[in-house]
Amino acid sequence: MRKHRLTLNYKKMKKSLTIVAIALVAFVFSSCVENSKKYQALLAEKQSVEVQKTDMENQYNTAIGIINDVENNLQAIRDAEGILLVQQEGTQREQIVSELIQIKETMAANRARLDSLSTVLEKSNKNVANLRYQIKKLQAQIAEKDQMIADLQAQIAQKDNEIAGLNANVANLNNNLNNANAEIERISNEKTAQTNEMNVVYYIGATKKELKANGILNRRDVLKSNVSTSLFTQADKRELNEVVFNAKKVVVLTSHPVDSYNLVKGEGIVTLQITNPEMFWSVSRYLVVRTR
Repeated sequence: MRKHRLTLNYKKMKKSLTIVAIALVAFVFSSCVENSKKYQALLAEKQSVEVQKTDMENQYNTAIGIINDVENNLQAIRDAEGILLVQQEGTQREQIVSELIQIKETMAANRARLDSLSTVLEKSNKNVANLRYQIKKLQAQIAEKDQMIADLQAQIAQKDNEIAGLNANVANLNNNLNNANAEIERISNEKTAQTNEMNVVYYIGATKKELKANGILNRRDVLKSNVSTSLFTQADKRELNEVVFNAKKVVVLTSHPVDSYNLVKGEGIVTLQITNPEMFWSVSRYLVVRTR
């Protein structure tokens, strides 16, 4: 029984020693491997790959960020296109020009970022074909928007020229209209003056002696010589309805139709009422009345 126990203890000890030996061998082998050049080279390569991986991830994330920004800018421009085209049909020229300039500046910044990113990717040995495709796609869209902006600016310039031409035409029309109005006013004034002149009449009431002294009455003839109109009272026959004479009796010496006027006597006055002005003045523009 004791011998059997010794045998078991020996086996356990032998097993323990074997495990310790294996561990020592593994430790020695591991230590040798870690100190070998091949291991160090593999470790350095692993670290380099990890650095390249991190660099590639950063570069990829940066590229994705730039592409997203550019796509957002392009979407904002697409949203603004409809508004710009509608505004262009109106009269908000200054606002359209300002917004086009801002869009153009944004497009230039987008193009510069994409060109820089494309240059970086071209120099890279990494497989970024998808990024290159996205960049080319965005660059094509930017070129399309550049053409759209150029077309809008050309249309604005054309409309400016058309407006300038219309303004010139309007200025010419206004000038012609002013000249026509001036001519119409001149003719109207001349016509008014002529009409007024045609309606001017002269009258005088004086004694026989006074009429002879002023050359208005010569023997029995009335107004046979040129007489100054300053001796007469001037009036407009369109407004002259009656003439009042301070006299007890009056005699109309000039030839006027007797049925075109009436003589109304008053206290110390005689009123000549013109009942038909056209008929009354049709014979003479002068009315000569002898008073007593």
